[in-house]
Amino acid sequence: MSAVSAKQEATRVTLVGMWLDLFLGIGKIVGGVLTQSFALITDGIHSITDVITDIFVLIVARISNTSPDEEHQYGHGRFETLGTIAMGIVFFTTAGILLYDSYQRLRDTADIPIPAISGVAIALVSIASKEWIYQYTMRVANRLNSSLLKANAWHSRTDAISSIAVLIGIVAAQQGYPWMDTVAGIFVALIIAKIAWELCADSLKELVDTSIPKQRRTQIEDCIQAIDGIIGITHLRSRQSGGKIILEASLAVNPRISVSEGHQLGEKVTKALCGSFSDIADVVVHIDPEIHDSKLLPGTHQTHLPGREELLEIIRSKWQELKLEDEIESIQLHYLEEGVEIEIAVKDKLTDKKLGQKFLDSLHQYPYIASLQIYSKLLESKTKTSIS
Repeated sequence: MSAVSAKQEATRVTLVGMWLDLFLGIGKIVGGVLTQSFALITDGIHSITDVITDIFVLIVARISNTSPDEEHQYGHGRFETLGTIAMGIVFFTTAGILLYDSYQRLRDTADIPIPAISGVAIALVSIASKEWIYQYTMRVANRLNSSLLKANAWHSRTDAISSIAVLIGIVAAQQGYPWMDTVAGIFVALIIAKIAWELCADSLKELVDTSIPKQRRTQIEDCIQAIDGIIGITHLRSRQSGGKIILEASLAVNPRISVSEGHQLGEKVTKALCGSFSDIADVVVHIDPEIHDSKLLPGTHQTHLPGREELLEIIRSKWQELKLEDEIESIQLHYLEEGVEIEIAVKDKLTDKKLGQKFLDSLHQYPYIASLQIYSKLLESKTKTSIS
């Protein structure tokens, strides 16, 4: 799903929830006043706060689904993470207010009026409506893999749970147990606090670049190793942004394939991962010529070997010293952990075999040269054709 479609669907479900919260909030406050139910009035205020959080979700969802730009080259997913933490703080605050209110009511239950039984109908409508919007929002959140929409869905369910507490309180008050309303309020507050903790904990893990779970990592590794040409995985790093996974993979391939073939293998890996896992947003592939110590960062296992220009200077210098007349057509270097493998192609067959052997012997003094081969490109030059 494109970023535009995701933004539109997130906006649609949030707007539906916002208008429902506004309708229920006003209805519960008015109903609470008419039925003398303090719990129903409090629940109505809770729904009005949901309207405020819905507006907040609309703003953050619009920002987080914006395409990457020059300043945010990995996208704007972390705005959603910050928004989820803010939602968790709202949950904590709501839970604290409910606990404090419950404490105050437990101190003196004598003055609490008995609410009218008609308040039960309002509570039932609220429970059914909020459970419906929870299910609707959660389906969209799972489809978009949006932690912010999941947080908003849970906020809707906490409103439904608080309405259940209101229902219990009204029925218990009618039976002569007004303190049951307060006990239910405490229960609801603890549930809200638990949800707040889970939301904040997951988002904080994302902000500090916690890697993906081991089971998820295993699935990704299996997908990579199923691709022909990938010898192994030397390094795999992961982090998340706005519920999406960003991967950095170092993959071992045959050290003698061309740069373009290595690049093509990297493209195949990226396409396979993004096609198999909808929550993978970006894959950075580093091609390694062999499997090395996985504790090392990509590109750090060959720093002791000389660069190409230094090696070419040595080769050409020795070639000239021995006065080899054959023209060098190309020089291929293969950087491996045991050293550099060198392949020299000459235009014609080597004219002086003894000088050629002396040339090979002269390079043995360099310990970082693992092997050296000289071969002719005569046959290739005669049979080379082009395909149009």
